Amino acid sequence: MVLTLFVSMAFGQDVEKLEKKAQKYFYAEELVEAAQVYEEILGIDSQNKMAAYRLIICRALLNPRSTSMEDLLQYKSTQGKRDKFYYYWLGRAYFHQNQFKKAAESWNKFLTLDKYKSSVIIAEAKFFIDWAERAEVHHSFSKNYEIDQLPEPINSTSTEYSPVFFSELNELLFLSDRSDENESKPFNVYHSIRTGTQWSTPSILSYFGSFDEANANIEVVNKSSKLYLYQGEKKGSLFVSHSDNSKWSKPVSLSREVSSSKLESHFFINEQENIMLFAHRKKGKTADLDIFVSRLDPSSNHWSKPALLSTDLTTDLDEDYPYLSTDGKTLYFSSKGFGSIGGYDVFKSEFNAEINAWSAPVSLGYPTNSIGHDIQFKMDAPRNSGYFVSDRLSSYGSFDIYFFHESNKILLTGQIVDAAGLPADHAEIHFYPSRRSGLELKTMTDENGNYEVKVGSEDNINVEILFHDHLVHKESVQTPRAEQKVMKKNFAISTEKGQADDSSDYYDPTYTDLENIGSKFRLSNKALLSNIYFDFDEFKLDEEDRAQLKPLLAVMKENKELRVEIAGHTDNIGDGKANLRISILRAKAVANYLIGKGIASSRVEPRGYGYAIPMATNDQEKEGREFNRRIEVLVLE
Repeated sequence: MVLTLFVSMAFGQDVEKLEKKAQKYFYAEELVEAAQVYEEILGIDSQNKMAAYRLIICRALLNPRSTSMEDLLQYKSTQGKRDKFYYYWLGRAYFHQNQFKKAAESWNKFLTLDKYKSSVIIAEAKFFIDWAERAEVHHSFSKNYEIDQLPEPINSTSTEYSPVFFSELNELLFLSDRSDENESKPFNVYHSIRTGTQWSTPSILSYFGSFDEANANIEVVNKSSKLYLYQGEKKGSLFVSHSDNSKWSKPVSLSREVSSSKLESHFFINEQENIMLFAHRKKGKTADLDIFVSRLDPSSNHWSKPALLSTDLTTDLDEDYPYLSTDGKTLYFSSKGFGSIGGYDVFKSEFNAEINAWSAPVSLGYPTNSIGHDIQFKMDAPRNSGYFVSDRLSSYGSFDIYFFHESNKILLTGQIVDAAGLPADHAEIHFYPSRRSGLELKTMTDENGNYEVKVGSEDNINVEILFHDHLVHKESVQTPRAEQKVMKKNFAISTEKGQADDSSDYYDPTYTDLENIGSKFRLSNKALLSNIYFDFDEFKLDEEDRAQLKPLLAVMKENKELRVEIAGHTDNIGDGKANLRISILRAKAVANYLIGKGIASSRVEPRGYGYAIPMATNDQEKEGREFNRRIEVLVLE
């Protein structure tokens, strides 16, 4: 019996330590590490509800493709009730699933909860709401293109960059870090050939060398007979390889010819090999890439000094990955500015020869652009198709290669009714094309339960219907040939609404953990300095007290913008003025310790409250007045 109790206590202590470790990772948004620790906790205690709940959050944000929203929604009336950040996390999970309207609704609900929230997380939620609302509008206007995600073995769980197609789109070169032979330069050039619909297993072309991520870029020009690549050693150098239709030659440096161009890695060379475009960052800046141009002087065979391509194509954010059409009149590039809906979006600009200027950039819109990064766009004008790289929701790994082309769409229309045959109004319908996994469509039923949406022809489409936040129906629909133009499909669903939400019992503690007070996820705006309780009429700190202040000092050093009030409190023994004075002295003792350790005095405000705000009874010393003689830390927002 004693042994059983001892083992149980030991396990309990292990779990408690792991919970603190996991929570630190979780609130620092180091979700990979947090998930690993929560899995460890569940291995010890499979009934640990908080660990299971937070593990679902980690998975929903780390791998949204394999996580159902139902997994998180099931916690709404249980663990979610104890976590006032539930709707914040729910909003982020919805956003990662491209359910932008639901995301905005969740963040709005989080903001309306009458519970303490840090000013940082309030501002962040408002920013997310604006982003979700813009993304919802963006996704509502799908261009007349379809997206095909290249299958395995081309795309993998690793990163794929810089696709180059030739031989009537049946041969492909690309860069990938799927090989772990060189950690400092993990990217290699791979080659694959398509037979019918199948791509061969990519093989490494080792004679091209290896690349770090910043320099992972290749260009093929002159009707596929020359391949250019960039290596960033020393001042950087451009290399060229020639093709004899059976293999590529060993790359040769062109450093002498391009030395004056100050070429950088994400470059483009036109078919005539007399124009180079590349992104360049001003010295000393970590952001603000702009697109520069260098032109070849045929008489000297040297490239001109780079010049900014156009002031109309710049923002304070990054512009990168330029691509110029064969006729030189249309520029495609990726930018984080110009109203980008994600990170990098693809834009295009037309050159007007009459005024010698580039037009204002226009977004290519959905489905080319997503809430992720969409880069390395290249247009095959004769076929009205092309390819690009993206880390969007459907990607197998970090970045995948996508092919886009004009779509042959049909109109899918019908009605959704409940089990009684009544119209299901405002049901949300999601369509996931099987062979066009980069594209997601969605619509809602009107007051009569009717819907219509344009979808791809000859495709197997997975349909998911949500009603009042709940997934109520899943079905696959096979669409006909484009000649049919219209297809009617009705759905019968269950419309059970579930329980109404009540936020009255959300956990809203008086204090947050001291180590969490600098986090946007702090549960309260104040923390209690544990184990610093003054003897009657005393205000000096002893060695033990100073040791207890080290966690606060660490928090102040880690959070450079954090400003706090050090609040001194007393019990009610003695004169009120004397107690007020002693409480101020106690607060100053703590503040002076922090200032003496290098914290700016402007970040620490000592203040005394006397016995005006007791935390326990003053009728007894033990667990009463001794608790009232305390120091609190309040965040100044």
